[in-house]
Amino acid sequence: MVGLWPVLDRKAAFEDAEKLLRDGTSCGVVLVGAAGVGKTTMARELVGSLAGDARWIVGTESTQGIPLGAFAPHLARTTSRDPVVALRAVREVLAADGVAADGGVGIVGVDDAHLLDEFSAGLVHQLAVGRDARLVVTVRSGAAVPSAIEALWKDGHLTPVVVQPFTRAEMDDELGAVLGAPVERFSADAIWEASEGNPLFLRHLVEGALDGGTLRQSGGIWQLRGRPAVSPALASLLETRFARTPPDALEVVDYLAFCEPLELEALSELVSRRSIEEAERMDLVRIRDVGNAHVVRLAHPLFGEVIRDRAGVLAAQRIKRRLVEVLRESPDPGVVTSMRIAELAIESGIEPDPELLVRGAEDAIAMASLELGARLAGAAVRLGGGFDASFALGRALMWQGRGDEAEEVFDAVDPDDLCEYDVARWLLTRVASLYLEAGRPREAVELFERERGRITDSVLAVSVVALDAVLRLYDRQPVQAISLARQVEAAPEAHPWARASGVFAGVAALTVSGRGYEVAALAASAWEAISHGDGLLRFHIGYFEVLALTLVGRIHVAQATADRYRTLAAGQPNSAALADVASGVVELTSGRLDDAAEHLTEALAVLDRETRSEWMLLAAVSLCQVRAAQGKAAEAADALTIAERQAGPELAFFDPLLDVARAWVAGAEGEVSAAVHAARRAADLAAQSGQFAVEAIALDVATTFGDYSTIARLDELATLVDGPFSRVAARRARALAKADGPALDRLASEFERVGALLASADMYAQAATAYSRSNDRRGELVAAAKAHWLSSRCDGAATPALAKAARPLPLTDREREVATLVGRGLSNKDIARRLVLSVRTVEGHIYRACEKLALSHRSELAKLIQV
Repeated sequence: MVGLWPVLDRKAAFEDAEKLLRDGTSCGVVLVGAAGVGKTTMARELVGSLAGDARWIVGTESTQGIPLGAFAPHLARTTSRDPVVALRAVREVLAADGVAADGGVGIVGVDDAHLLDEFSAGLVHQLAVGRDARLVVTVRSGAAVPSAIEALWKDGHLTPVVVQPFTRAEMDDELGAVLGAPVERFSADAIWEASEGNPLFLRHLVEGALDGGTLRQSGGIWQLRGRPAVSPALASLLETRFARTPPDALEVVDYLAFCEPLELEALSELVSRRSIEEAERMDLVRIRDVGNAHVVRLAHPLFGEVIRDRAGVLAAQRIKRRLVEVLRESPDPGVVTSMRIAELAIESGIEPDPELLVRGAEDAIAMASLELGARLAGAAVRLGGGFDASFALGRALMWQGRGDEAEEVFDAVDPDDLCEYDVARWLLTRVASLYLEAGRPREAVELFERERGRITDSVLAVSVVALDAVLRLYDRQPVQAISLARQVEAAPEAHPWARASGVFAGVAALTVSGRGYEVAALAASAWEAISHGDGLLRFHIGYFEVLALTLVGRIHVAQATADRYRTLAAGQPNSAALADVASGVVELTSGRLDDAAEHLTEALAVLDRETRSEWMLLAAVSLCQVRAAQGKAAEAADALTIAERQAGPELAFFDPLLDVARAWVAGAEGEVSAAVHAARRAADLAAQSGQFAVEAIALDVATTFGDYSTIARLDELATLVDGPFSRVAARRARALAKADGPALDRLASEFERVGALLASADMYAQAATAYSRSNDRRGELVAAAKAHWLSSRCDGAATPALAKAARPLPLTDREREVATLVGRGLSNKDIARRLVLSVRTVEGHIYRACEKLALSHRSELAKLIQV
């Protein structure tokens, strides 16, 4: 729900001004700032804090030409035309007000003093010189000010206080207070860029976006999709800047409104240099040095919105045609300019060249600007752009998860009309889209087997091998996927798509199979290929690269790698969401739970769509574990629900991770038996498909919840899986089975050294419990203190092990589980059904728990567990 706009407390500026008014060192203050920054609001708050009320004089354009026009409401007692008499009348009005509430002389507020007529300005000046009142004056920065007003601070009568726009942090706080939920960071970036921190602009932008439906909530996150809307009130305010602008200078603004920034040389082809100089002098544009060129931008982003809104259809088309003509003359326009030319061309009112649109679409897809890519490619298809246009359109739809629409595009292509190179591009992309995005894996595999024989060229055949590797990966055959990926890697020549796809399949298969040490080199080999291919594929590789580095214990390198991918995604919400999912993996392991929750929640909001998505699944699985680690069982269950909605036959490769998430949710809810069952099921699924790293993770989770039958298999996995985690998991299982506190202490310290702080905190907590069972009070206290300290470093982690160490009770694990379910309000019959026990056995556990805790009734046990 959208709330009221609060008055943001600008404490420092407010306190400075208030002190000056209280101590009498000056006659008052003049608040200086741009239109809309909140000068009037601060002035009235300031007066209210001191006097409760005041006489207000307001300068307006309508009274600027009338002598003493601003004082008209206060001059009702006199009909004299003598300024001296008028001044005496004002003093009589002020005297009638008496002493202000703070004990000082009365206060006069003068709003928009730059709009005062000369007589009113002189009167204000005399009030200050004679100290008849304390003054709170507001003046717009950059405006022409009457000399009498300017003299107020030049002669030291008033002290100037600059009212700044919001900082970015202040804007975020204001948005959060109004909208009641966080704003996705790229949306916040767009609002910040458009408003430049101006509170008035901010309010109108947000209200306009809400009314226009471009600012909407998804997954608890507000997202802006489209340009920030300009409300009629804001448009009217901004248009005053253009009312007296000469036509030549306005023409500069017109071109920049439809295409900014522009290099100075290109803009000079459109308008005269003198016009640009005039626009810069009037602060309508700004010129900056960028590299070896001068670049021209509008002085405020919202100028463009106003100009575009008021431009007629034909005028806009004329401007866009002229922009296309000039920009196409560039010998090497570059990727961004290529996209801009294509977008302007389809809106120019003439039929553009399909090849121009296809090039723009390809550049947009490479830059992960998928909606623009689909729009340009769709226009090229309608103009008869041939296979290249259809191929670009299909890929743009595929990467947006619109698999069925992409399939319609690819199905309309007759491969008999294509050369072998185009057949390869068509087949490989169509199969991948049909399998993963349309969710029709059986049809995809049948199509691949039926048509792969068309491709006989040795270089193109490498692409077939690459796709085969991807299909084997998702069909849970990592060994075969790795073998095929290595073939692609060894091929002397391969299409960039083949190279990148082969690397993705290899990196993912190596990671889950426990060969993490081999991942970094293979991932690095794809960088050159990715730069010539579809932009989003790099983030598929990046996720598994970060996961592999995390699993082999190179936490700091994993974080640096995740940061690198986030940098690459700058400016693109979809790409950034994928990078956030990868970042969430290492943040969870290193204990940065708040960062992980923020990034994963935002990723889910950005990626939300109607069709199934592996990225939604991966983000939800990680968020589920984060919420469980925070002790937020209900929110973990919500994340699990999202993950389960993504599950399907095309994503069965991820089923073990889904079961691990189910285990964490059950554990967070206190149902350790269900947690063990889910973790063992995950381990079995992973083992069947050769995902040994995932199997080790699942068995370690089962161990955490009390299943020590995992020891033998964990010992085997320690020899199969790279890195320290599998070895530590085996040693931890053995130490937990023996309640060996010192051994758990050592393992916790080892994890702490590599930066796996969440696991370290958990193991210190388990060590404390083990020490308690052996009556080693000193060891228990030391381990518990370390667990508590690390928990605080992990944003207050509250895993089941940490909770158990923090609230030690003399209960067996089964008694604790039954007691937890009692605390959640379940009946004995419900508990028996949940744990597959008899009701009598449940009653026995409750009886023994109450006896150990000196409780007389089941309800007392429920209350104690809740505490």
